[in-house]
Amino acid sequence: MSSEALALLLRAGPAGQEAAARVAVQVEATRDMFRAIELVDVEGGTDAEAEFVEIQARVAALQDPLLADDRLALARRAVALGLTLGDREMQAWGRLWSMDVHAANGRRVELLGGLAALTVLAEQLGPAWQSRTLLVRASQALVDGRFDDCVRLAEEAALIGGEHSDEAFLRLPFAFEAARHQGTTKPLLDAVREQVEHLPFVARTWLCVAFKSAGLRAEAADEWRALAAPVAAVPVEAPEFLMAIADGADVCAWLGDEANAAKLYSILLPYEHQHVVAHAHAPYQGPVGLALGRLARVLGDLTAAHEHLRSTLAKVEEVHALPSKAYVLAELAALEPTRSRARREHAHTALELARRLGMAPLVDQLNALLGSGEGDPVLTPREAEVAALVAQGMSNAAIARHFTLSERTIENHVSRILAKLGLASRTALAVWHERR
Repeated sequence: MSSEALALLLRAGPAGQEAAARVAVQVEATRDMFRAIELVDVEGGTDAEAEFVEIQARVAALQDPLLADDRLALARRAVALGLTLGDREMQAWGRLWSMDVHAANGRRVELLGGLAALTVLAEQLGPAWQSRTLLVRASQALVDGRFDDCVRLAEEAALIGGEHSDEAFLRLPFAFEAARHQGTTKPLLDAVREQVEHLPFVARTWLCVAFKSAGLRAEAADEWRALAAPVAAVPVEAPEFLMAIADGADVCAWLGDEANAAKLYSILLPYEHQHVVAHAHAPYQGPVGLALGRLARVLGDLTAAHEHLRSTLAKVEEVHALPSKAYVLAELAALEPTRSRARREHAHTALELARRLGMAPLVDQLNALLGSGEGDPVLTPREAEVAALVAQGMSNAAIARHFTLSERTIENHVSRILAKLGLASRTALAVWHERR
């Protein structure tokens, strides 16, 4: 209230200067020590309003995550203009744009400070802004691994926003992201399929990820063949840029698509320190470094994979991103030599965390990796023979001829071997076999 009063007094000119000096002291005495208050002396409303419209346009044009500092400066200017003019909506947009930058850069303290300020503004601005703040909280629940809270908050936001609001549209992406961690995506497949029909073609990466999460490998492979090129061509200015590339990397690594893995790796590398979240009020999808680690493993560069994952582990611990921490530890465990102490320690830490958060698919993967506590996944004799031939560089067709089996049978063997070992590609399997 003191800040708003000061802004009005500054606009009053010389007549308000004495009172402004007293209120400025009150602003300083009561300010939030964790947030800077920025006031700008702006004369006349029309020019300031035109400047705000220009800021909106520039923010929209600067969506490349590497231009975050430029967007943050614009967001702060918008807040300052809003304070000076007494315009709460300008302040709210500035707060939200700042939070977008903080979410993508893992600055959780700053994001939560902005959320506190935005929540106060939202109470005054009404349902549209109240529902946005709920979605920011839902996104932060995903960061923590509070999946039930995430779904509940997204439902509340949709109810407040109304049937045709952005919040109603985002209800399914939030529910899906929670289900993705919990292994309950199959019931959502039809809804995802229906929603992507009304979106740009590249949004089918979402459907591709849904197939992967449901364990439908053939369906995911069919989708990915059509999507690989469009995903690699998503413009960096699109808010969904990192989301599309990271989703593509997830599927690409799972399918062991080395050719496209190399392309996506080079696209993602400049964004290694970013987090995959289109906006502060969109679903949080984890750190870019995790996707890079998985792609490096597919490409057989285990040194790079280790570096990406160890760096990412520190980042997710800083922001309390617990599901991401479990995934990073699981990836690190898979990189370590079998029967090694490091492998067991990483896997057991990830397993405890995954169990606590209710991440059933990761629990199953880690149990397989640990091989019932013996430190090595158990392959059947036939699977061990197939793994040895894959490690020699033989194709599925050649292995099928060797055993007088169908190529489809060999494909199934290879898929099961990769799943048991927690590996993403034939190259990684060859490395595993050599170490063993």
